[in-house]
Amino acid sequence: MIKICMIVVLALVLSACQPVEQASNPTATVASPEPSMTPTPEPTATSTPQPTELPPTPTETPQTFEVCSPLEDETIESLPLIITHPLDIPPFGQDTGHHGVDFAYFRRGDRESIEGIEIYAILSGITVLTLDDVIPYGYTLLVETPLSDLPDALQAMLLAGYLPVPDDPNYRLFCPDVITPEVTGSFSVYHLYAHMEERPAFETGDPVVCGQKLGTVGNTGQSSNPHLHLETRLGPSGASFRNMAHYRTYTLEEISNYCLWRMSGYYQLFDPFILFEAAD
Repeated sequence: MIKICMIVVLALVLSACQPVEQASNPTATVASPEPSMTPTPEPTATSTPQPTELPPTPTETPQTFEVCSPLEDETIESLPLIITHPLDIPPFGQDTGHHGVDFAYFRRGDRESIEGIEIYAILSGITVLTLDDVIPYGYTLLVETPLSDLPDALQAMLLAGYLPVPDDPNYRLFCPDVITPEVTGSFSVYHLYAHMEERPAFETGDPVVCGQKLGTVGNTGQSSNPHLHLETRLGPSGASFRNMAHYRTYTLEEISNYCLWRMSGYYQLFDPFILFEAAD
């Protein structure tokens, strides 16, 4: 009996030495630690990092860019079929080459001539100049469209082709002192429609909408047959031309404006089909 009791006592002692595994109790809560004697610092205004500079606001470009055919019954796709004289850009200071694109035809469809066909604005803009029947342009309308109205990619393309204005353009025609335009850093696209039948019914400052009728095709000015002469240039915004003419006895102001427009290098020619091909 004594031996059995010793075995039982020994077993109880050994079991008391084993680690006890705490039972898991899903509803039990763990006691929170006693709060520290050191108070938690209050957040300051600079505790949240702030950007050192606000991101630039994206420049908004027009949601839609509209280019219109300049001629009645012609689409942008059909215009190349009626080119009679393409653009031929001369060097600065020279009045050679061909300062635009001429459109004409004979017996196209039911029409026997392009004379009298309606002329439309290729872009929306503001009237800059309306010319009487003078040499070389004849009855003419000049419209300005801010470059910022064009899509970003088209703006970049046109600006990339704008060459530095020469200090001495070396005019070959008689040119009086040409007034330098005010260059503020902003540019515009200028589109000129020449050789119209009659004087356009627009004055400086009048708005023009893409596709709006400007006049009709004629044979005025220095022209040998009815056609539309379409001229597009990139130059400083805010051009001011009250008149322009050359090759005959005109005023010094008319000749000076002609030289500024065509030969000074400030208003640089580009192919209007750059605009047509960028249309949606």
